[in-house]
Amino acid sequence: MSEVALRRSLFLLLLLLGLGLATLTRPLAPRFSLTLSPLTAPLPALGHRLGQNLRAGFAALWNRQDLYGENLELKKRVAALEAENRRLSLEVERLSRALEVRRSQAPGVVAVAPVVGEDLSGLYRRLVLGLGERDGLRVGMPVTTPEGLVGLIVEVGERTALVRTLLDPESQVGVRPEKAPGRGIARGAPPDGLVAEFPPTVPVAPGDLLLTGSPLGLFPDGIPVGRVERVERVQGGLKQRVWVRPLVELSLLEEVIVLRPL
Repeated sequence: MSEVALRRSLFLLLLLLGLGLATLTRPLAPRFSLTLSPLTAPLPALGHRLGQNLRAGFAALWNRQDLYGENLELKKRVAALEAENRRLSLEVERLSRALEVRRSQAPGVVAVAPVVGEDLSGLYRRLVLGLGERDGLRVGMPVTTPEGLVGLIVEVGERTALVRTLLDPESQVGVRPEKAPGRGIARGAPPDGLVAEFPPTVPVAPGDLLLTGSPLGLFPDGIPVGRVERVERVQGGLKQRVWVRPLVELSLLEEVIVLRPL
């Protein structure tokens, strides 16, 4: 048998076999389709739901990134508002101190000046202020706080001023007892006190509050200076020497109030 005849025979055999199988399996085809349909029907729905969930997840992730950026921006705004609130609170406190000085000590408030340094060379006790001539400060202006007197401006630069405090040995201030008549002179007694001299007729005792008086004419009358700690008679009883503790703790000062000179 030739090769061509063999191929034709095999082709016819395969054709007959295919027709036979088709005839035998046709009754089973609908039943097989119905059997698989319930199993495969959920697959498209699951695929659709999976796609929806993926889109929702990506959308939520994108929105989360947006929210994260918005959260950072809101935090920056809150921090800026808190800083502004602190600044305004400090300004209110500064103005409140100035108003208290104006009410209780003297009406001529020139400025509220920061204390930026302290000169402790030798026996001198002086403060450096962060304001100067361009801010209206001049030599001879009294310096105070709501608690009490600090000293007197003795030097002024364009941006700074030097204050001779009450503790400086070159300092002098006229003083008087708060609740009794009489005048005296107080001088700085380093490192942390004052020494005042009064006539023997002036009633002064430990615990008394001393205020600025008028003998030297450098400070407004009535500014608190310090409290008497000790009193003794000197020069055969012709004078009273009084040791005074200042009301203001100079080493803790951050701001002072500058007054117009008399």
